[in-house]
Amino acid sequence: MRTEKLASLRGPLVLAALCAIPLVLWARSAPLDGRFTGEFATLTSIAVLLAYAGTSAFALNIVLGARLRPVEALLGGLDRMYRTHRVLGQAAFLLLLGHVVFILAGRATISTDTALDLLRPGAGWTVFAGVLAFGGMTLAIVLTLFVRLGHEVFVYVQRVFGFVFLAATYHVFTTPGARDDSRALNLYMAGLATLGIAAFVYRSLLGNVLVRRRRYQVVTVNRLDEFVTEIVMEPAGKALAFSPGQFVFVNFRSLALREQFHPLELSVRRRAFSIRAGEIANQFHPFSITSAPNEPTLRITVKAVGDYTRALRTLERGAEAVVEGPYGSFSHRDIANGRQIWMAGGIGVTPFLSMARSLDGSGRSIDFYYCVEHEPEAHFLEELREIARSRDDFRVVLVARDKDGFLTAERVAREHEDLLSADVLVCGPPAMIDNLRSQLRALGVRDERVHAEEFGFAKLGRTSAVLA
Repeated sequence: MRTEKLASLRGPLVLAALCAIPLVLWARSAPLDGRFTGEFATLTSIAVLLAYAGTSAFALNIVLGARLRPVEALLGGLDRMYRTHRVLGQAAFLLLLGHVVFILAGRATISTDTALDLLRPGAGWTVFAGVLAFGGMTLAIVLTLFVRLGHEVFVYVQRVFGFVFLAATYHVFTTPGARDDSRALNLYMAGLATLGIAAFVYRSLLGNVLVRRRRYQVVTVNRLDEFVTEIVMEPAGKALAFSPGQFVFVNFRSLALREQFHPLELSVRRRAFSIRAGEIANQFHPFSITSAPNEPTLRITVKAVGDYTRALRTLERGAEAVVEGPYGSFSHRDIANGRQIWMAGGIGVTPFLSMARSLDGSGRSIDFYYCVEHEPEAHFLEELREIARSRDDFRVVLVARDKDGFLTAERVAREHEDLLSADVLVCGPPAMIDNLRSQLRALGVRDERVHAEEFGFAKLGRTSAVLA
């Protein structure tokens, strides 16, 4: 148990260490006495430390947003990586906010005019770059965290961060005195800046060239109800290799979609602003794979929750699909324990479909709770029951909220005395995951035995939609 907890902390600890290294190098580059003598020197030194830590966090956050496989492995999956991405972005902003506050406070010890001089025109390119970087970061953070943006606007906001980082890097390396701190510190910061810029170029500027993607063609569009659509695609070349439960980012090149979306058309829906940018190629959205790895086609199932997913109902046969991935570590095959209990809420059934369709004779014993609002919404129930009838290690239980109420851990414990020794896999809305996790913990189920996938990344502030 302790080993698994340490493994989950490995990525954040590495990131924290990388942000702390410049502080150690700065402290070793000159005697500290002179740097903390008097109010001005003390406040300025604190501002410098905050700048180094904040810029390091900023650079690393851009690297996290590039969806690099080694980084995903370090953080334990893309969903955890994006949680870390969100927290690290907030930390970078707060550190750089502190930098601005302490710089102004230090200069204010001389005079108010001396502090205000930094904010007036004519302060020089270095100061201008710093003000531009902080202003751009503030705007992007506020829009990302506190304004309900449509996906397309969110993509544009995320792209801004790369250009903001370029301005911040220029500010750091042209600030008087920064280059004189130490050669090791300068080399380290240059290395982090290079990583951040390279990640920005790789993902945002040259993603169509550098990011490995596969091309598919839509062969079937099954409209299961008013909101749910199954899309079946066949490979135009080499098929994608994936594990059951993983997801992909998909961009559809469709005439039907292009007719619905027009560049820079402003749409307001449910107080969310969206620039409908149908002509922009880099609109990739995450979808769980529902097909088994050995199937000749790739299947995804989409619920209409926004303009884009709603428009996918009009997708035509023959449309091109560009697929990036696979991503994620939410799979029954990655869990050594053969005794498993699966819980799906609504469209959260999608990764479990891939798992159920790929079950083999590996000695597992699985109970699957399929939760929906109303029974007719359980579109895949008959197929899952057919799989259950064909084998004795897989059982399906439908939980319709209008008849059975919400699924609770207490009910699961009543029906399965071996709950404490089982691994539990949950996918559904964030509220469902949080509630079940808390209930399971209260019953004594260890946290490391509960594996969750928050489909759509709704709880991650939509950072999963960082530019493809």
